[in-house]
Amino acid sequence: MGKYQLDYKGMKQVERFHEKHSTGANQSKKSRVQDLKAQFLEKSKKK
Repeated sequence: MGKYQLDYKGMKQVERFHEKHSTGANQSKKSRVQDLKAQFLEKSKKK
């Protein structure tokens, strides 16, 4: 294996590190979409 290649165990550790230290971009995107959907439904009900 090369100098910077990781085995399966190393790849899992790196993946866990990034999940732990991520900003939760996927979750915030989902929540943002849900908020926009709720706002749209409220506006459509008012009309």
